[in-house]
Amino acid sequence: MSKLFRTAAILGVVALFGAGCAKQTAQPYAAPTAQAPEQSTDAVVGQTTPVPEAVVEYKDGTFNPATLRVLVGTKVTFVNKGTKAVWPASGMHPTHLICPGFDALKGLKSGETYSYVFSKPSECPFHNHLAAGEHGSIEVMSAE
Repeated sequence: MSKLFRTAAILGVVALFGAGCAKQTAQPYAAPTAQAPEQSTDAVVGQTTPVPEAVVEYKDGTFNPATLRVLVGTKVTFVNKGTKAVWPASGMHPTHLICPGFDALKGLKSGETYSYVFSKPSECPFHNHLAAGEHGSIEVMSAE
């Protein structure tokens, strides 16, 4: 009986460990959307290039994904899918100076969005300015 119990316990631990290892903590690089994305003007007049897009959803205290990896030039849109307001802004609270310009400048009500295009490689921690304990990060990688 004890051998059976020990075997069952070991199998249970292995199953739990395996499930934890399979959990992904960061999204891979954001890929361009399948539909024609919003266009941005290139340095050459009349020439346009698609802007890859990524979405971060906020729902009452949680950002999903909490960690996002994107390429330079990616437009990241924060969508409030919750019932309470969210104010996405760059770290550090309250100055928002780590990634200057990345700041919604106001709370977003349910259904509202805020978008920001990341133009250079950087680590951009972000938080909800209305509840600074709610946070995440965006890793902006060079396209090269």
